[in-house]
Amino acid sequence: MLKKIHLITLFILALASSCKEEKIANHRDEKLPKPNIIWFVAEDISPRFACFGDTLALTPTIDAIAKKGMVYQNAFTVSGVCAPSRSSMITGCYPSSIGTQHMRQAKGVLPMPGVPSYNAVPPPDIKAFPELLRTSGYWTASYRKLDYQFGSPFTIWDTISETPTWRMRAKADEKRPFFIYNTYEITHEINIWPDSTKTKFFEDKNINLSKLAKDVVVRPSLDSLGRKIKLSDITLPPYFPDTELARDHIQRLYYNAMRMDQQIAKVIADLKEDGLEDDTILFFMSDHGDCLPRGKRWLYDSGLKSPLIIYIPPKYLPKGFKQPGNDSNLYSFVDLPATVLEMAGVEIPEWIQGKSIISELKEKPRKYVYGSRDRMDNRYDVRRAIRSKNYKYIKNFEPEKPYQQHIEFLERMPLMHQILEMKEKGQLNPVQSAWLADSKPEDELYDIVKDPYEINNLAQDPKFATVKNTMEKDLMSWMESIDDLYLIDEKDQAEKAWPNGEQPTTSDVTFTIKNNILTLQSNTPGASIAYRKPNAERWEIYSHPLSNIEGHIEAKAVRYGYKPSKTTTYTN
Repeated sequence: MLKKIHLITLFILALASSCKEEKIANHRDEKLPKPNIIWFVAEDISPRFACFGDTLALTPTIDAIAKKGMVYQNAFTVSGVCAPSRSSMITGCYPSSIGTQHMRQAKGVLPMPGVPSYNAVPPPDIKAFPELLRTSGYWTASYRKLDYQFGSPFTIWDTISETPTWRMRAKADEKRPFFIYNTYEITHEINIWPDSTKTKFFEDKNINLSKLAKDVVVRPSLDSLGRKIKLSDITLPPYFPDTELARDHIQRLYYNAMRMDQQIAKVIADLKEDGLEDDTILFFMSDHGDCLPRGKRWLYDSGLKSPLIIYIPPKYLPKGFKQPGNDSNLYSFVDLPATVLEMAGVEIPEWIQGKSIISELKEKPRKYVYGSRDRMDNRYDVRRAIRSKNYKYIKNFEPEKPYQQHIEFLERMPLMHQILEMKEKGQLNPVQSAWLADSKPEDELYDIVKDPYEINNLAQDPKFATVKNTMEKDLMSWMESIDDLYLIDEKDQAEKAWPNGEQPTTSDVTFTIKNNILTLQSNTPGASIAYRKPNAERWEIYSHPLSNIEGHIEAKAVRYGYKPSKTTTYTN
């Protein structure tokens, strides 16, 4: 069970339900049409933008969203790597509670001997929130990179595209509100590699370039970016050696952010052209922190702290919600689905583990955010983290393993290669070499305010014993509350999901007609069912029995992680 509910009376449950419905009503005027919602999701970048205090990159589009919206100064992903993080962003559940915690679970570009290849199969109630939006009448579209760990169920998106846009809606869907999930691969880790490194990688792995994003194959020219960044202006974290290569990699990260800003500008221009600016809520975020060594994949703020900006048009502002502004409370990206559902006037399911940013967390801010790390490529290492405004506590469940295990993709990065070479030659100082140690402490504790780079471990300092013990206890309590899978061998997890290594197939949809009421059913627990009427392109999500059926209806089903069923047909 994902969310352990204490034994309480039916009266209180009913009251909680009514409060949730009231909260939705209070925060969205039901007389207004439902808002359009667009996510702009960068890859692999920390809050390197002017509204977060870093002015090196020229990002006028993102700056403009921030100037009129709310900037969340303490927002964190639940994992420092894309697929587990994205699974939480799409479901509102922690990866280590629904089986999406390992990076990566489906077959990838790099061979991983000894590691099972499978889709996660989340508990049957779990749905991606865009599917819930579709059930309530939304049209949904996504960039082609999905990466949720449980496959790509056809019920989530109306359209998947290189350039998703509301302009793709069929004529019959033009009046539907839309939700669009844009992803920007220009800021991905591979794009801070020099072109020569990327080309060699593509050749070594026989990668079909036609299947890659255009700006992954060839980066747009620097000439159009409008600003040159001096290497001398770049601030290096103390755990990096001060080399030209280190500065070069960070410079390239800024340039990629500037390229992304121009891509977002095109979407904003289209909104203006179509007169949709005042009807569309905008989110800007990243899927986790910087794609640099000791950033991506790690549980330090360099890996988890991410940009988050939300702009709500005035007519959709929740009661008492003021923008523009800055919010320094703690937020987790597991909170995003609940937030979007509330904005759309859709009831938030009980199984969602996140909380709405615009209501519940506004009234009662988080005390903590949480993070997890499990397998990275073919290297297992279980770590969990809990962070307050002032402290970060990390539990290393396998302290005998090195901090930085060999990960081929990471070590293709010239900077990582240089750092490892300097380590071997004894050219790193103690701070620069500490995160490359052959083992690690079981406990880590950092004063985030005084030590933002998380260098000085206070876990063994008697003065901080109370802080450490409290946070450790609270971390373990949280892990228990979500039924964390940290003790489960991945081979057992894979076998449970795909018995004998075979992907299960969702049972076909069957039809029952009674008193002219048509009921659709699949015998697979948790299957999402969709149907399509004659001459219709769109698969409608089945949520209740159908009446007044004329002609025939096509239907099919999918359980997340399974193959979809065959299409079956009912004829009246």
